[in-house]
Amino acid sequence: MGAIGGIMSLAGLTWYANPALWAAWSQINNKPKRAVIFSLVGTILATSFLLATEISDVKPNITSYITGYQTGYWLWLASMATMLVGSLINYLVTKNHHATNQRLALLQVDFNNRYSGGIKLKTHKDVYRHNKTKIRLQYGIHAILWDVDYDDKKRDDLAVEAFIYYNRTEKSWVARFDFNDLLHESQREKPLLDN
Repeated sequence: MGAIGGIMSLAGLTWYANPALWAAWSQINNKPKRAVIFSLVGTILATSFLLATEISDVKPNITSYITGYQTGYWLWLASMATMLVGSLINYLVTKNHHATNQRLALLQVDFNNRYSGGIKLKTHKDVYRHNKTKIRLQYGIHAILWDVDYDDKKRDDLAVEAFIYYNRTEKSWVARFDFNDLLHESQREKPLLDN
């Protein structure tokens, strides 16, 4: 019923802070900048309830004055603010990692081993190893995943930029990326790999 309340009164619009928060949760690992934006929208909407003086009832043409704010509201608002601060810190950390690694780590993977929006990385503790390559993984670093591929007997490697994080449930390092961004190098205006 919350979504309907948003149509019935200005105070009811604050309900839409909830889907903004849910969107922020869904983007925190994959798109940190979007998580910040959604968190900010949710926090602004939740805070705007303090400006309202009355709220509509479920029954039409019936309104009630807002006379106070209970613990539930403050906890709800605090969850929005906490997500905003957390997503902002996460964004700044990942941005800093990205800035300090002008040349992104290159990880050769098997794109057939996909897992829940990404690929599980084969590691020894926190170190990724492939042939002679050894890279110590950290949460939030960006990398270019690639693998050898051929198109009509001509080599045309697959590549994509990914976000690295540790999945505690799976007890594995995961490279997360948008599968729509996984392309052959010939399909890109600016290739990710140095030839």
